[in-house]
Amino acid sequence: MINYDSKNWIAAIRHFKSSYVIRRTVRMCFGMGLYAAAISTADYFLRNHPELAQWEMQIAIEPSVFGLLGIFLSLLLVFRTNTSYDRWWDGRKQWGALINQTRGLAILLHGMLGKDSENRRFFAEAISSYCLALSEHLRGKEDHSLIAHYSGEYIDDLKHYTHVPNRIVRDLYERSQSLYRDGLIDGYQISMLQPGFQALLDIQGACERIRATPIPFAHNFFIKLFILAYCVLLPLVLVPIVGFYSILLTMFVSYALIGLEYISVEIEEPFGMDCNDLPTHNLAVKIEHNVHEILEVSRSDREEEIQKAYIVIH
Repeated sequence: MINYDSKNWIAAIRHFKSSYVIRRTVRMCFGMGLYAAAISTADYFLRNHPELAQWEMQIAIEPSVFGLLGIFLSLLLVFRTNTSYDRWWDGRKQWGALINQTRGLAILLHGMLGKDSENRRFFAEAISSYCLALSEHLRGKEDHSLIAHYSGEYIDDLKHYTHVPNRIVRDLYERSQSLYRDGLIDGYQISMLQPGFQALLDIQGACERIRATPIPFAHNFFIKLFILAYCVLLPLVLVPIVGFYSILLTMFVSYALIGLEYISVEIEEPFGMDCNDLPTHNLAVKIEHNVHEILEVSRSDREEEIQKAYIVIH
């Protein structure tokens, strides 16, 4: 995700080359500009060379009618952008809830475990590893190198799992049951922990729902086709009125329409690696810092090692 200061216009414009959406949009706009240039040039030669009059095609599109089509298209784009942003914001809310739930679990465990350093370290590492594993899982990866510091008695079995987050939640639940059987926590305390473990699964399920349920194809295809048809017809309306200036106008309108569509496509899948996707890895590292701090467990060089592994993978 691109970090920028929204109040500083110049600094924001400096990220022009950083955005994949902008680069693709500019390429499409230049293509539409070349198309408009071809239409303008053909119109110029046909109008100024009488001998070519037999090849001239009279295509009359009433500008007012075309303007109404533009209003209809803008309403479609507003709906499209809002739908995609709702998915992006839903993903961010789920990760916000994950931050709150992990902090709550850590605070409960801090009060329950006393000076039990072994279990403190296990829960700190397990909760942190769960968030890192969930981030990679939502990106279509089940990478184990990011959770190399997970408790040794579990890491070997974990490597054989294709759904790592599920296994870590199971480990958390099993360890809490073990603490109850050993008399380290009572029935009331374990009943306080279990809703927190279930909340992790609920958040995970909500994120997987967003990832596994794309915008319907018919909806996507219809808007793309409408935008393409509008941009292709636009020079035919503008050339008889403004001549070669239609090139600039076509590029400007195409930039707005195609850019909005590309933005919608990018943010409708909020858990990927695109410039405007959610920084789930950074949020997971933030959770790790919070959990270790609450449980008073040293993180040593874990964050630096995770960051190196993350850079190598991506």
